[in-house]
Amino acid sequence: MTSQPRETAERLARLAANARAGQWSATGDIDWRREPSLPFWVTRAQVRHAISQLHHGETATARMCRRLLSELGAGAARDCVALQAADEARHAEVYRRYLDRLGGIAPMDGNLASALEGAAEGPAGSLGAMVAFNVVVEGEVLRLQDTIAEFLPCPLLKQINRLIARDEARHVAFGRIYLTEALASLSPDSRARLYDWVRALWQEASESTLAKRSRNPAVRRVLRNWLGKGWSHHEAALKRIGLTPGPAAERRK
Repeated sequence: MTSQPRETAERLARLAANARAGQWSATGDIDWRREPSLPFWVTRAQVRHAISQLHHGETATARMCRRLLSELGAGAARDCVALQAADEARHAEVYRRYLDRLGGIAPMDGNLASALEGAAEGPAGSLGAMVAFNVVVEGEVLRLQDTIAEFLPCPLLKQINRLIARDEARHVAFGRIYLTEALASLSPDSRARLYDWVRALWQEASESTLAKRSRNPAVRRVLRNWLGKGWSHHEAALKRIGLTPGPAAERRK
């Protein structure tokens, strides 16, 4: 990957400095004397499944970061990715400790597994993977954390997610700064293909989720609306880094 202009490098250096200053401990900064507090309207199995998917997502993103480190030269961008890899590993460990109190980690959902596998093998090489993980996956983690916090008012999980969300917001910021510059070097056709790939990946995962999770028509409507809002959120984030649909995609709308 090429080096960044001075202004971009300076912004990334400040972000890396903030990341170093914001490091926290999985043991010392969380009150593990607390136990999970689950409301009556959800089962332990449902919560275990939902939090397990967050754990699996963090683990996959840590792997992606380690892969990128072998391709990035010395500099602020590499520092940011190295710190993100450490963050994601810590997040996975924290979720694991929480899940241990619910009976252990549940298997990865098949829809999530397919989406993460596809995200790691996108067009434009490492840039495609960075778009998928740092823009869409990290953005989705923040959305899921907000939704879980609304329906699962567990003080221990709230403390965990507050710390993790702070890191995830920084990862999203890194993706926005780095990718805005890096993607500008691609041709318009290449950027349009990358956008189309991300959209197809999201739609495939969404339709699979709807088919698997929502036999009840009312639940299906709620879930479809939630997924639709998710794509609108991610589409706006893609636009901010310079990814928009090409003319053919616009005509299909």
